[in-house]
Amino acid sequence: MKKTLMLALALPLAAMAAAPAAAQTAVMTFYRSIPLPDITGGDFDHFATDLKTNRLYVTAEGHKSVEVFNLRTGEHLASVGGFENPHSIYLVPDKGVLFIADGGAAEVKILDVASFRIVGHIPTRPGPDAAYYDAAARLLYVGNGGRAEKAADSTLSVISVDGRNSVAQIPVDANNIESMAIDRKTNRMFINLRDKKQIGVLDLKTRQLIAHWDLPGLQQNTPMTYDPKTRRLFVVGRKPGLIMVLNADTGAVLSSQPCVDTADDMTFDPQSNRIYVTGAGGLSIYDRDGSDGLKEIQRLDTKGGKTSTFVPALARFYVAHTKSSEANAALDIFTVARK
Repeated sequence: MKKTLMLALALPLAAMAAAPAAAQTAVMTFYRSIPLPDITGGDFDHFATDLKTNRLYVTAEGHKSVEVFNLRTGEHLASVGGFENPHSIYLVPDKGVLFIADGGAAEVKILDVASFRIVGHIPTRPGPDAAYYDAAARLLYVGNGGRAEKAADSTLSVISVDGRNSVAQIPVDANNIESMAIDRKTNRMFINLRDKKQIGVLDLKTRQLIAHWDLPGLQQNTPMTYDPKTRRLFVVGRKPGLIMVLNADTGAVLSSQPCVDTADDMTFDPQSNRIYVTGAGGLSIYDRDGSDGLKEIQRLDTKGGKTSTFVPALARFYVAHTKSSEANAALDIFTVARK
């Protein structure tokens, strides 16, 4: 009886002692929320940041706008219209412009960030959406066509940010191009081909697809990021939520872990060696364990927000979520404890 009583008392004490250790794994904490009451429907898609001018931009698909915030305080500065269905957004700092894939207008629009005027239009096939900006080459790659026009194939448009024109049209044998990443060492681009459940490998010199890597067990592969130091590619499937680690030289799948469902954004932080994934199911934070495994160390509610970005210089993480039955649309800001 005495032994049983001592054990009963010891268990709560052990739990209390373990609580601080568990809390230490919480690398991200909520900072503040910026309400967006005028945005009553439609998803947000992607962010762009400008440390020099202290601005944060996010595309609001259903609201047909680009929302502008103070990067440090989160203050909502402006809602810029003139779009049909804005998706990927990239800043070219020395030009003072944003390149924005407008899926509803079948073009890439160029927005002057000083005046908020649209100063350029670059036509594409219908449905431009996912994109990747190669700042070193000053080229923007934009996926278009495919399912937006009920076609079996897509086009990867190559746009010069200096000439403000399309310099190449690369045919892609898939109808749904998603996230991309570049391996500068081998001059290749990795492209998520979601309808094929594959990663396409593009030779950037010849501008031809040279390989297709299968992703067994991964459904709706959407976000992607790359670590050039260890030559590892990370890709996330939406339903069920699953993150995979691939060898970037061979395409071999090295490991996989459960992840939040319906993911849309992923960031790799090389300083902390962590990966952040956001989806409708929340935010998953992973530590890389030194091998090819991943350990999920924290999961947070994003109120359905799939769109996110991490700003290392400020140790801030931003998530935009649309209006739901439980919450109004808002920009949520988190602080990140880095190693």
